[in-house]
Amino acid sequence: MSDKLKSNTRILVVEDEPDLCEAMVSFLQLEGFQAAGVGSVVAADAWLQAQPIDIVILDVGLPDRDGISWIRQNEATRDKGLIVTTARGELPDRIRGLAAGADAYLVKPVEFEELRLIVSNVANRLGCGIPSSLSGWKLDPVHWELISSNGDVIKLTRSEATLLTTLAASPGQAVHRDELIRALGYEPETYDPRRMEILVRRLRNKVRLQSTIRLPLETVHGQGYAFAADIAVA
Repeated sequence: MSDKLKSNTRILVVEDEPDLCEAMVSFLQLEGFQAAGVGSVVAADAWLQAQPIDIVILDVGLPDRDGISWIRQNEATRDKGLIVTTARGELPDRIRGLAAGADAYLVKPVEFEELRLIVSNVANRLGCGIPSSLSGWKLDPVHWELISSNGDVIKLTRSEATLLTTLAASPGQAVHRDELIRALGYEPETYDPRRMEILVRRLRNKVRLQSTIRLPLETVHGQGYAFAADIAVA
């Protein structure tokens, strides 16, 4: 794993045991990652609203809330890498964690070398070391094509093209989810928000697989989404 990938990977450790939290954060920092730690769901929510994060390492047994129920209901974690840690290692517990979207499920005591490898694999999958580029994106809503700054052409579905066209009207700014839903031709009152989450996830994965430039489509907690780069619409 390259040093660039490590240095661009931002990790939040959510662990209520202070010694373990500090040990994991220190280990990850020594490995070259950007890492910070908090001890509760409330603190994690505040951190996710204020700081960009790529991977969350989450203890299930937190003092203020069950970790699994938190990630199930928290839209801010749905586009992040997720590694669950817990003292409960029975099969039903592991299945519950994986079903909630976890990339990995580690039973305490955590083996740090295993943690390092899992974090590296998740970072590679997310493309954390691949720049998103601050300029140079082009969108052709007529032919449903997105062109990255290095010339990669990504074919879009109609819904993907509509989503990006709406975001491109306000580059660098959050566009409310309701506005995006209406642009797609639906009413917010009857639209299942999980459909948009799936649409965004598939679009991010499509660009990741077809381009060396990461798509700067960011989730804005409690609001909607933003295209965090300049984009020209043909």
